[in-house]
Amino acid sequence: MINKIVTVFLYIIALILFLFIGITVIILSYLFKPRTYDRFVKWLCRFFVRSLFIRVKTIGTENFDHNKAYLFVSNHVNIFDLFILNGYIPNFARGVEQDKHFDWPIWGKVTARFGNIPISQTQFKSALKSLEKAEQAVREGTSIIILPEGHRTRDGELLPFMRGPFMLALKTKADIVPMAMVGAFAVKKVTHRTIRPGKIKVVFGETILYENIKNLSSKELRDLVKDKIQKLIEAHSA
Repeated sequence: MINKIVTVFLYIIALILFLFIGITVIILSYLFKPRTYDRFVKWLCRFFVRSLFIRVKTIGTENFDHNKAYLFVSNHVNIFDLFILNGYIPNFARGVEQDKHFDWPIWGKVTARFGNIPISQTQFKSALKSLEKAEQAVREGTSIIILPEGHRTRDGELLPFMRGPFMLALKTKADIVPMAMVGAFAVKKVTHRTIRPGKIKVVFGETILYENIKNLSSKELRDLVKDKIQKLIEAHSA
């Protein structure tokens, strides 16, 4: 009973904060250029997470230049991932997100005005156009956040990685920062409504330089990055 009461309370907080953050992002997007209010939005995302009594510790931020554009590749765990990633990745970054999310009430408007890039998981030509937009963003200095599993994990284990993000990496010649959210599955599982306040580690691995992967195929690169993320999870799960 106590867990149910706590969960309802946290959902109410999350809804109120989401509406506030969403409206704020929409208003700011019409008034200013994204980079001018990016730090404020990051702060809002961190405040959102902390308000749910979720403590986040970042590890490995020294492994990359905070003023450079990268592909940040992470595991996908729960509904709070986007707030954690946008709040705790120090670089100016935007995400590649399923196109159907852009049709959701409120969220669709917010994520579109925020500048995330919609991508289809069923229409190949449409997906290629999305990757081209992401490529252009990287070339213009915007880091891209990608969750190559495409779906939230059901059991805490990594799902198979899609090839698209790694085709993008090779095409843009961007360096890759593998990263892992460790402990997030214990906080919120996709198969359960319960929210359990706790600690999440956001771990950044060593940067994978394009020079070292330029001769790999997209499949080989996919497997390499997945292996590195898996090792980050295992190393910091204790």
